Amino acid sequence: MIRLLIYLLVITGLAALFTMLLSIDGALEADVRGYNVYVEVGVLLILILMAFLAFGGLVWLISYLMRLPGKLTARRLEGRRQRGMLALTRGLEAVAAGDPEDAQRHARNAQKQLDEPALTRLLTAQAAQLAGDDETAEESFAAMLDAPETEFLGLRGLYLQALSSGDSKSAKEYADRAFKLRPNARWAFESVYQLSIERGGWGEAHSALKLASKNGLAEGEHVRRKEAALLTARAYASHDSGNTEEALKDLKAALKQASGFSPAAALAASLEGEKGNTSRAARIIEDAWSVNPHPALVKAFENLYKDESLAKRADRIIRLAEKAPERDESRLLMAQQHILKEEWETAKDMLEPLLKRNPNARTFTAMAETIRGLYGEVQARPWFAKAAAAPLEPVPGVDGEFHFTTDGWRRLVVEYGEHDRLAPPPLESVSGALSTDEIKLLTAPPPEPEPQPEPEMELEVEEDTKIDLAESDTGSDPKGDDVEAAPPADEKAEPEVQAEDKSGESKSKKDTPPPDAVVTGLPE
Repeated sequence: MIRLLIYLLVITGLAALFTMLLSIDGALEADVRGYNVYVEVGVLLILILMAFLAFGGLVWLISYLMRLPGKLTARRLEGRRQRGMLALTRGLEAVAAGDPEDAQRHARNAQKQLDEPALTRLLTAQAAQLAGDDETAEESFAAMLDAPETEFLGLRGLYLQALSSGDSKSAKEYADRAFKLRPNARWAFESVYQLSIERGGWGEAHSALKLASKNGLAEGEHVRRKEAALLTARAYASHDSGNTEEALKDLKAALKQASGFSPAAALAASLEGEKGNTSRAARIIEDAWSVNPHPALVKAFENLYKDESLAKRADRIIRLAEKAPERDESRLLMAQQHILKEEWETAKDMLEPLLKRNPNARTFTAMAETIRGLYGEVQARPWFAKAAAAPLEPVPGVDGEFHFTTDGWRRLVVEYGEHDRLAPPPLESVSGALSTDEIKLLTAPPPEPEPQPEPEMELEVEEDTKIDLAESDTGSDPKGDDVEAAPPADEKAEPEVQAEDKSGESKSKKDTPPPDAVVTGLPE
């Protein structure tokens, strides 16, 4: 409709133009070689206009004929390109469908029709991968590195090829190159990070994590914890190699990211203490304890004040525990210090609530020492037995020091970074919690011993020394000599027996019988 309207407007315009030209008055008369030419002005102008139009048409026709071969060639190439793109599309569909034969056939067809190796190499490589032709796939991916537009895809393909063949070193190199080429590529970051951790490259993993964080690929508190763990792992490696300055630098950076990370705080405090910075070391431990109490922090703290008296150091440690008074580790630590100060009842009161929750071997040992101080070794034996039977604590560094292997650091980076803990929970949960009645029974004082009855002694006198009772009644012997009357049998004097003293020894005190008498004591 629009074309028809334009056509009518053009015809109308031309008709109006010719009418206007014909309406012009005047004529042109000329004598040419004896011929008299007479032309009206309007007709002359129309002839001139038609000549220009004819000339323009001739120029266009010549130009069209000159461009015609190029157009035919371009049309042929466009046809090939369309057929090649169709083959490329169907080849990618075959790759997605898992049909290696169809994918390779379309890949060959696309290579013939398309003069764009970047696209066909990708399809050829993927089809070869699908068919299990690793050599062809690797050649195709390597060829893609020559073109800037396909270099990144080629690196990813070579990275996957290296991983499938078990060549982690080459895979790491390809991933590094891809990550430098495109720092915002998540697969490249994750590959560099994971491969660096697997081979113990804590510094490389930390650099990758920082670059990813800068580009928005990694954000949140877990990133800060991972940075702290990686820096600490590198610091321990530096410390083991004797580079304490570099170790302390990394430890300070780690504590800025996570002040409660006990492996970093324990080593940092020890290094600061060795340099004589006791107050700074104590502040590091206090900050870490307020976030996450750990036994290794206690040992580092004790080493800072090892030259002080036992009571003064115990008071310092109690103040440290008060930085996190609600935590079980703090209550256990305070109880241990009261034990050292022989404040048994205070220690017992602090330990009893811990025994009702989830006590460990250290809790039972502390209660055993408390009971031994209160009631003696015998009463403490059940508690020592419980301490020996208690399961090991699933937390590293309980003995006061950290001894991580490379695999241990690798696992620690994951556990602390992802879950904010030093070790995974145990596969089996075993609770040693005691009831209130059990605690009362095991902490009760021993019963007082019952008083033993006094033994009765019978005085036996030999026949030749016995005195006739009848004669004793008269008070004289047969010869008439005066003899002291003996007391009646029912009034015999019993030997005096003293009670047992505190040491368990018994003593008897009685009059010494005459030399010619035999005395034996028989308990009834």
